[in-house]
Amino acid sequence: MAVLSTLAPAPLSLLALALPALILSEAAAFYPGSAIFKLAASSAFLWRSVLVPPARNSTSSWITASLACGLVGDFCLIPSKKAYSSPKAGHEGDSPWFKVGMLAFMLNHAGYIIAFLQSLPQMNWLTFAVTFVACIAAGDLAGMPVPWRRAAGSTASSTTSPRLPTVSTKVKNTDIPSSPLAADRPTTSDSGVTDLSISIPTTPKPSSPQPSTAASPLLPSSRPSSSSFIPTLAIPPDMKPLILLYQLIITTMVASATGTRGLTSARALGAVMFMVSDMIVAWDTFSVKSSPTSAEGPKQGSCGRDGWVMRGVGWVLYFGGQYLLAARGAA
Repeated sequence: MAVLSTLAPAPLSLLALALPALILSEAAAFYPGSAIFKLAASSAFLWRSVLVPPARNSTSSWITASLACGLVGDFCLIPSKKAYSSPKAGHEGDSPWFKVGMLAFMLNHAGYIIAFLQSLPQMNWLTFAVTFVACIAAGDLAGMPVPWRRAAGSTASSTTSPRLPTVSTKVKNTDIPSSPLAADRPTTSDSGVTDLSISIPTTPKPSSPQPSTAASPLLPSSRPSSSSFIPTLAIPPDMKPLILLYQLIITTMVASATGTRGLTSARALGAVMFMVSDMIVAWDTFSVKSSPTSAEGPKQGSCGRDGWVMRGVGWVLYFGGQYLLAARGAA
């Protein structure tokens, strides 16, 4: 009851109403509801943070500023109505709004780091280091890009869109006579004897199948996982440095949370929930779809917008984690 009382009933009630409405809107492929209820749920955790009295060390002020960046990021990641109705695998990451949203969430995590480091004298550096390494390993297992693994097809160059695979135009030369009838013409030797022999050109032997040399950045950026729960990600080369930087920032944020308050604290739980929700966003945005949605959008009788269940799980973790950090992050 003491923990529940610190969550503030009014913002918590808004979140309790907006989050299920958001998931139901996504399940029904109702675009206005998905946009409106997402912003309403984001407003709930910012509202809750404003209710926290400012602390002497400005921890709560930094958390409020971080949550404001999160609200901006949520707004930027709302797809356009056209993209919502006709999603194409991987194309969401090409949007400038998506990149702006990533920048906003980077500032969100950076603000949390500054807020948590206000408790730097209480930092347990062993816990920090163990958490940091564990988060990097978890990201690797989840298919996120890591510096020590080169992406498949990364050595190939491409001047086209990072989402459009290119096809190699190399053609294997075969020894075929330029004039197939040239060998059938009779020839006369110097002695006057006509040579009527026919020279039949040999048929070229079929070459063994060669591996594709197409320069396609859509190849998986990490180990394939077709038989695993973890999807295969197709991260374009121009986005990989940005995502690596994002991973470094969020990993530092989680490690700072556990190092300053311990592994079982509300601060650590909220940070971990946020990190897992970001992994789900990456899966939803960059995963290789086996059967992409048709251009007409969700078909009649289909069960909601494609991927709405996974997004729903991610939203529960994200909004829950943000709200927990808004309510208990400064404690």
